[in-house]
Amino acid sequence: MAEAKEGGELIVGHGPGLVHRFVNFAFQTINNEMGEFFADNCSKFEQDFDNYQKQGETLEQYACYQEYRGMLEEQLQKFVDKEEFDDEEECMMEIQRLVKEDLEKHKEQMKMMMKALKKAQKRAMKAIRRAQRAANGDLDDVEDDLDEEEKSSDEDDDTEDKDGEDDRMAPMMVFFSPTTLEQLVEMVMNLGEYQTFSMMMRMKVQQNRVMKLLIEARDASMAESKGIEQGGGGGAGAKSGDDGLADVKPEEVKVEVEEDDFMFAEAM
Repeated sequence: MAEAKEGGELIVGHGPGLVHRFVNFAFQTINNEMGEFFADNCSKFEQDFDNYQKQGETLEQYACYQEYRGMLEEQLQKFVDKEEFDDEEECMMEIQRLVKEDLEKHKEQMKMMMKALKKAQKRAMKAIRRAQRAANGDLDDVEDDLDEEEKSSDEDDDTEDKDGEDDRMAPMMVFFSPTTLEQLVEMVMNLGEYQTFSMMMRMKVQQNRVMKLLIEARDASMAESKGIEQGGGGGAGAKSGDDGLADVKPEEVKVEVEEDDFMFAEAM
């Protein structure tokens, strides 16, 4: 619950969980609450690819987007009420505060991770050199390296190696940066952009096309199997189930796709 304000800032916030709830709410809205809207309006985006390239978006499509934005705003108000904020502005201010706080923590984490990575790389290079010297019988140099590593374990590892062998390529080490709250919020905010909406609707059109082709191919295959069975050529291979539908294996279904069926997905 949001607390009283002091100097324009919230004294007690909802914690980082607010951002995660906001993101989950947004994607549940898109995937569940607005499913009927997408199904009813995606036909407005069945636009020939050449026509789309020449003329771009239509007024009907933009009007559909305006309706979509209105529905998003209604859903946002539901989230604001559920989280017990006074209004949308207060909710977004708290989200922005949490994002800023998370970014500062993220920067410190990245610094620590980079420092640890550099140390690990240098230790790996020293281990490789020790192994090479041991293989060549230079045992005294190996002992010297061990003593030197113990003395410099707490020092900055950005300095050049004493032996001047820092020109060798260090072993590659990869780490994945944690997802920030800012990145999560940006994903949600992008849902309100026209370009994102247009892409979602056109991808829905492509999905419907593919599903229609698959259903037609399945029906054609079953009709062919029925024809063989009724013509007296039925055997074990043409046996149907209790519902009268022939068994069709996915790998046997052939789908003919027009050349521009997937062009929008590549062009977005």
